[in-house]
Amino acid sequence: MIRRIFSFVVIAAVISSCGNTGKKDVSSKVEGSESAVKVEFTALVENPDNFVGKNIIVEGKVVHVCTVSGKKLFIVGENPDIRLFIAAGENMPKFPMELLGSEVTVEGVITKAGGAPEMASGEKHAGMMAEGTAKPMTGDSCETETALAKQSSLANVIMDYKSHTVK
Repeated sequence: MIRRIFSFVVIAAVISSCGNTGKKDVSSKVEGSESAVKVEFTALVENPDNFVGKNIIVEGKVVHVCTVSGKKLFIVGENPDIRLFIAAGENMPKFPMELLGSEVTVEGVITKAGGAPEMASGEKHAGMMAEGTAKPMTGDSCETETALAKQSSLANVIMDYKSHTVK
């Protein structure tokens, strides 16, 4: 009798685990994160304040991967002039340069910034003033970051990166 029950439980477990094929995350998920809500890029552009502090998933095309720190990424939706700034924290790996031009789905928490996008450590991007110096940093100048500062929507919105998948 116990063997039959045990066999039934094992068969049920195997059947329930079959067919669970989804896209795998390219990076690790942050443990203990609240479940993310999928948001259309246009909805984020129209009402970014509605998503501040929330864990969301958004799709877009990667138009820039930071060559200096590797911890910054910019994606666009249907309008290529409106970019979303995505920043990876210190404990996250660098974004691979191969993402440039790819369609991705990104998960993260939306926050508001006071000015030009900065890393969590306070390090500014190439072309901007280096902390504690009067000289601009050397390296590539970031046209994408300049364009971000000039756009009317999402200019002060940052997504704190958790994970992504490539479509």
